[in-house]
Amino acid sequence: MEKYVRPVVLANEELAEGVYAASGTGVVSAASVTLETEGNQYYKVNTYKVAIVNSGSEPSSDWTVVLSVTSGTATEAKTYDTWTANASLSGSTITIEPGSGGTIPAGDKIELIIAVSYSSDSVTVQ
Repeated sequence: MEKYVRPVVLANEELAEGVYAASGTGVVSAASVTLETEGNQYYKVNTYKVAIVNSGSEPSSDWTVVLSVTSGTATEAKTYDTWTANASLSGSTITIEPGSGGTIPAGDKIELIIAVSYSSDSVTVQ
């Protein structure tokens, strides 16, 4: 049995997901979501750079980050670097989970490119 570590709670209005609590494995959140490329009427795919931060005191390999499609109709979300992480879409929720090489060291971050396909005129992800 592992040693109990008291949960760490961080409140930061700049985080995309708000307040997180975890015990022992770190506190992982999306620190920023930035539009990298915007699709057009013929190629309806936006790419977003997502910075995922582990602000905990231990490495984290069992994390999940959730983003929201705040406008438009997304039809698919994926990463090109599946070694680091995988993305999936359910309704207006994009879930990002680690791949085989997705461990985030304590106090460090990873950056991913998420491709979001859409059927509307545009789409926005936060």
